[in-house]
Amino acid sequence: MQGFDLIIRMDFMCILRTGWILISFYTVQVVCVQEFLEKPQNMSVVKGQTAVMKCSVQNRAGLVQWARDGLMLGYDRKIPGYSRYSMIGNNDQEYHLQIIDVNLSDDADLSCQVSPAVNNPPLVAMGHLTVLVPPNMPEIVDHANGSSIEVRYTDPVLQLTCIATNGRPAAMIKWYRGAEEQTNKVEYSVEPIPNDKRQNARSVITISPRYPEDNGIIYTCEARNEALIGGPLQVKVKLSVLYPPATPVITGYRLNEIVRTNDTMSLTCTSEGGNPLAQVVWFKNNEEIDFSYTQANNKAVNYLTFTAQPSDNNAEYRCEATNVVTPQPLIAKIKLIVHFAPKKVTISGDKLAKAGEVVTLSCQSANSNPAAAITWFAKGRQLAETTSRVEESPDGGFITYSEVTVTMTHQDNNIIYSCQATNEQLGQTVAATATLSVLYPPDPPQITGYTEGESIRAGDLKRMTCSAVGGNPLATLKWFKGDAELPAESPGPPVGNIATSEIAIVTKADDNGAIYKCTASNDATAVPLEAVKRLTVHFPPPSVGITTDPKQPKAGHKLTLTCISASSNPGAVITWINNNRRIQGIDKGMTPAEYGGKSTTNILEFVPTSEHHQAVYGCRATNLLLSETVNDAITLDVLYKPEFNDTISPTSIEIVEGTSKTVNFTVSANPSVVNYTLIKFTESVDASGLTLENGLLQIASIAKAATGSYGIVSENSEGSTMFNFSIAVLFPATIESPEKVEADVGTKAELKCKAVASPMTANMIKWTREGFDMTRTRESYQDGVGMLIIEELAKGDSGKFTCVADNGVGSAVTAEVELLVRFSPEIDKNLANAKAASVPGLTGRLSCKAEGSPQVSFKWKKDGSEIVATGEKYEIQEKVTDGVKYENILLIKEVSDEDYGVYVCIVGNSKGNDSYEIVFDGTDKPDPPYNIRFVNATHDSITIAWDPGFDGGLVQAYTVRYKPVSGSHGYVQIDVIPPGSTLFTVRGLELGTEYEFTVKAFNTLGHSEYQPLGIKVVTSNVKPAADENSVLTSGSEDTPVIIILVVCVVGIFLLALNIGLILFFVRRRKKRLENGSDTTSHTNTIELYGPSKETALYPMTPSDESRSYGTYDKNMEDFSDDYKSYEEEDVKTVFLPPPEYSSTTYSHNKLDSPTFEHHTFHPDSKQTYLDDLDESERKSPWRYEDSSRGSRRYKGTFDNNYADDHIRENGVAGMAYDVSGRTASHDMARQKSVTDMSDRLASRPSSRGGYKTPPPPPVRSSSKGAVDIPPLPSRNYAIEEASPRYVPPPGSLSSFRNNVNVVPNPSYNGPPMRVVSPHSQGSVDDMRGHLV
Repeated sequence: MQGFDLIIRMDFMCILRTGWILISFYTVQVVCVQEFLEKPQNMSVVKGQTAVMKCSVQNRAGLVQWARDGLMLGYDRKIPGYSRYSMIGNNDQEYHLQIIDVNLSDDADLSCQVSPAVNNPPLVAMGHLTVLVPPNMPEIVDHANGSSIEVRYTDPVLQLTCIATNGRPAAMIKWYRGAEEQTNKVEYSVEPIPNDKRQNARSVITISPRYPEDNGIIYTCEARNEALIGGPLQVKVKLSVLYPPATPVITGYRLNEIVRTNDTMSLTCTSEGGNPLAQVVWFKNNEEIDFSYTQANNKAVNYLTFTAQPSDNNAEYRCEATNVVTPQPLIAKIKLIVHFAPKKVTISGDKLAKAGEVVTLSCQSANSNPAAAITWFAKGRQLAETTSRVEESPDGGFITYSEVTVTMTHQDNNIIYSCQATNEQLGQTVAATATLSVLYPPDPPQITGYTEGESIRAGDLKRMTCSAVGGNPLATLKWFKGDAELPAESPGPPVGNIATSEIAIVTKADDNGAIYKCTASNDATAVPLEAVKRLTVHFPPPSVGITTDPKQPKAGHKLTLTCISASSNPGAVITWINNNRRIQGIDKGMTPAEYGGKSTTNILEFVPTSEHHQAVYGCRATNLLLSETVNDAITLDVLYKPEFNDTISPTSIEIVEGTSKTVNFTVSANPSVVNYTLIKFTESVDASGLTLENGLLQIASIAKAATGSYGIVSENSEGSTMFNFSIAVLFPATIESPEKVEADVGTKAELKCKAVASPMTANMIKWTREGFDMTRTRESYQDGVGMLIIEELAKGDSGKFTCVADNGVGSAVTAEVELLVRFSPEIDKNLANAKAASVPGLTGRLSCKAEGSPQVSFKWKKDGSEIVATGEKYEIQEKVTDGVKYENILLIKEVSDEDYGVYVCIVGNSKGNDSYEIVFDGTDKPDPPYNIRFVNATHDSITIAWDPGFDGGLVQAYTVRYKPVSGSHGYVQIDVIPPGSTLFTVRGLELGTEYEFTVKAFNTLGHSEYQPLGIKVVTSNVKPAADENSVLTSGSEDTPVIIILVVCVVGIFLLALNIGLILFFVRRRKKRLENGSDTTSHTNTIELYGPSKETALYPMTPSDESRSYGTYDKNMEDFSDDYKSYEEEDVKTVFLPPPEYSSTTYSHNKLDSPTFEHHTFHPDSKQTYLDDLDESERKSPWRYEDSSRGSRRYKGTFDNNYADDHIRENGVAGMAYDVSGRTASHDMARQKSVTDMSDRLASRPSSRGGYKTPPPPPVRSSSKGAVDIPPLPSRNYAIEEASPRYVPPPGSLSSFRNNVNVVPNPSYNGPPMRVVSPHSQGSVDDMRGHLV
């Protein structure tokens, strides 16, 4: 049956799902039926985990989807609408349902369904997904986890309920006692949750607590179900069985033990057991005394320590132990027995009596245990006739009482009776004594300290003393003022048999005329004896009062003020005071007043005005004798009609339009209740923005129409007043719309700006324009109109000028006035714009720039034909800048060879026309740049700029070429960075050298030629100081070789110079050492310098710590004139001490030398030697100090005026010298001194410290050769060693005339020694030409 298909259904497993098998001439189609490979199965999964229910289908012909509880989820494997559901599988047979983050809503029947297909029935297989939920943490009802449950030992049962909620399936609950599971008396139940698949589990355990076995036992509730992964959940509670403690036990005291007073008792009360442990408290006689117990080791203890006292005898000490379950305190108690002696005895009874009277004395002992025995003694013997009794003391122990009876006689005066109480058990006794005396009266008292009639100043302290002689007992003294007894004061100590009492009185006004009385009495006086004094007291008035008539003053009506002083002794004088000024009143005399004083009256009359309102009038009453015053004042309340204050109420108000302001027109008035009325004097004004309230004029958003005249009327009960004022409304300037101005180039333009303002200020209008030279303009202003005149208009003057109007009110306002300068258009014919280029197929761009005014129009032509921009082939774009600068761009789309050629740009306006040809061609290499120009030059760099040529239609860059004009150097070429920049700086050039520069351009198609018109530029020949320093440190490759060579040469020269200087100073030092004049030596060499001037002396002051002087970086000219010219001449003379110094130690400091003096050299003198110069003639211009005088210190000081004074005065008249060489009557002005420098340390500190130390003067030897000089002593002279105190100094004529140590110097060729007149009184220390 060729040509027919045979369809065979095969029920066995197919290897291919569908296929075609060719059997002979027949085609057999094999079809497999779809069926499940894996069906869904019931499964359980814990909430929150991922569930995968499997379903695999082989030979699937239909579509597969899942259903949840009959709800179809769809064929899409992503199962839209169920974000947690999806079908997963590794091939097209697996359609497993995956559910992530499973929750209770997923607990359902899930069926895997395959839709029917041709020859394939539908397939359905179901499985149930059970969601397991772990229960919540179990809870023991009413008890927190880990808490303690208290139960009394008397409670029969305790029920604990444990619940575990929200589990699926319901949690299983177990109870544990400690580690032992409890199954008896446990009830378990499950409670469903409405509308929820979860369940609650509950378990109740019943416990019969026992103590102490159950005390501290932990009960655990454990919950578990299939969803719990980490094991069961547990909560625990601790059982605390409350039970009473044991009865307390007292230790530390034995029954009937006897304790003595002051013994230390330590009692301990202990109570064991109990839950909680007991509170242990001590009581004494039912009074709590100690609550400080401790609890440890299953017992409670209270330690009581005290010192036994008499009150502890028979005292009951009780210890109570309690806790929360003891119905009554548990008690232990003891009673103490304490023996103690009486602390004292007390004797009572009358100790004064008259002769013949019977006196009974009683003696009482303090409490004692056992009771004390009492014994009486008098006159050295024991009294037998006594009576005694014993009573129990409430404080413990016993009290003993005893009495003795005595009949008084004159012979019994001052008899001592003694009472003794003895505790025989303890052997301790105490005693007391009493003295019996016979009564008799004192003498009458006397008052001292005041003489009647004596005046006392009120406020002064007055002391009076009352004394009474005799009496037994001594008199009791009392003071009275009138009949009133004064408070008792401590009586003074008796003096022998005299009783005294002093009273101190701060006198007051009521003491004037008062009677002070002193009484003296004792038991022997029937009536008190007395003495009296009457006082006289001067006192000022305590107060002063002022009254007014009438009571209510009014302005314009007469007012009388009356001042009355209170009582004063003597009478007071009254004065009136106002504003710190005294006012004379009318004296009305004095009248009698209290305490014997006088009252003064004075009146003041005047007519008050408003200025008197609130004025203070004072009345002062003065007691002239005491110079004391009292004051009172009254503040007047004067009624007057309103009055305006001109200082705060303005007569004219200026206010800016639209603003608000408050003006104070309040008045002063009394009564202060005032009515205000605002009146308009100008009817046309708009006063709607004005409100007058309580004198305050509120101006709100004032309008221009409010300008005008106004008045304010104020009125009170005393009358009315009017105040006139005006309002001027200010408003800022406003500018009327200005008109545009047009004018031709070269003509004049007048710009006009008109403004309105209030006030119209002078020069209110100004003109500005950014970037414009305003000096070319003239401004004028009149009546609000500002004019700006511009002469000789230029093309660039077109633009907007700003008119600024400002009258000082508000902000300035501006308006722009446009100026249009008319001129014929001109095209920018820059070479860069003469060409354009583009690649075929792209868009070409031709730019035509022009300036002109008025508006310029553009046309483009090619080959004589005007180009019409339709947008298809051509497009024109235009830009306008500043109203006169135009750029018109012709865009040629899809450029072809036919588009290349010459294009003409034609511009025109009403003033004229212009045209320019632009060559459009294909891209090419650029044209050379042009207009190369110099910009800036430094010592090593040159900056140039240039204008770009045509870029060939591509992006171009530049190369700069340069070389020195002179020399054989070749060109150096540098590419300009950044590319395209037309400004470049060439660095690393030589100082002061001329270079030639030129520039070329290049793009991707090639290079232009170098611009043949280059420039020549010279670098600066001045090198900055900073660069000179940087040359030494710079290591850049740009450093010129010449600079390096110069630095090297200079460095070598400086090194050689330093070596030469070092050799020079070493040789010089060696020479000095050979000549014995080393500056580091302590040989005390003295040199004189400058033979042609006043000789200056420079002593050596080497440091005590060092033999060398520091180097000095300061020039000698920087110091004072003390050091001038010290090296101008060589030293010709060296000094040694003369024979007179044989007993005196020499000092290395010449100023310390007692004979050091100096001279003035006169070159015109002849060499004459004098023998008769005494000490008074041997003076010098140097002044020296006497080291033995400590009052003031004057170092050797050179007097510059000495030589002139010496010649002028022919001596030293007027200058008396004491033996120390100082002027006795000279001004003490301190002049410059050599020792000012010599006193400093020789070793100089670093000059970095902020100051410099001058160098020491050098010590020079003779330039003609050295002589052997013996060394000098190294110690200083002592005061007592100089004998005579001052001898001729070295170098004076008297010191070396016959001195064998002084010889002529054969090598000396200097000036001769000075010839001194025989009558000269000046000293000559000149030894020039001699050696010592």
